[in-house]
Amino acid sequence: MTIVEKVDHPVVGVYDLEAARGAFLRLGFVVPPAGKHREWGTANACIMFADDYLEIRGVADAKKFLAGLAEFLEHGEGFSGLAFSTPDAEASYRECRASGLDAQPPRELNRKLELADRTLSLRFKTMLIGHNLYPGLTHANLCQHLTPVELRQAGWLDHPNGAIGFSKLVGVVADQDAAAQTYDRLLGADRVKRQGSRIILDCGRGAIVELISPEEAARRGEDQPARAPAYLTSAAIAVKSIAATTQLLTANSVNFELRGKTIAVDPADAAGSRLHFEER
Repeated sequence: MTIVEKVDHPVVGVYDLEAARGAFLRLGFVVPPAGKHREWGTANACIMFADDYLEIRGVADAKKFLAGLAEFLEHGEGFSGLAFSTPDAEASYRECRASGLDAQPPRELNRKLELADRTLSLRFKTMLIGHNLYPGLTHANLCQHLTPVELRQAGWLDHPNGAIGFSKLVGVVADQDAAAQTYDRLLGADRVKRQGSRIILDCGRGAIVELISPEEAARRGEDQPARAPAYLTSAAIAVKSIAATTQLLTANSVNFELRGKTIAVDPADAAGSRLHFEER
């Protein structure tokens, strides 16, 4: 089997979870209530799409395990990493060990979500992997969903901004040769493509990951020197209509720049994240 199935979800690390929920509501997303991880010291709210989602994560109990969130927030809010999906975390762990890749045994993670009429118990298995295995992504792990049906409730995918799901994540890495070799081992060489001065990670389903040089990040205005030399910098979400999304953002007084068929949201209006909307 392959270790990784696809990109499951990126994570935005924030100081104030409720304030961040409000910011993403203004961006036109349906934002479910926040819930706490029972085993970790983090809390989150997850914006759901059909095949992936966006996790907004904050600190709930600084005395517990935070998966690197406290250190990340020392340099501000924004994209703090991503999770890859696996249909079988135990099998992925065995494959990692057999391949000599640094991985910790999978552990179950539970999140209680209080809704108006009931409580959801969402369960996952998460597998942490060595920091050297995800250059350009800030932080990464593998996630197996044990309650996938409960994760997506009626109405949660009907976003007023027309969002469908992630199309691309962008990371910055200086040593592209080393990064390509690393992802060959983690993802398989057929999923890693060199295109000039960038690397494309394409699992054949879901969002692609584009890894660019620091120079290209600076040219695009997406460089973050405090997080150098390798970090996740931005993400693009596909929407049904750029015109309709533009109209909603304008009505909600969101600051953005329209670049043809792409909207670049001001990070100050997106909890520090560099978020783009593009028409599918």
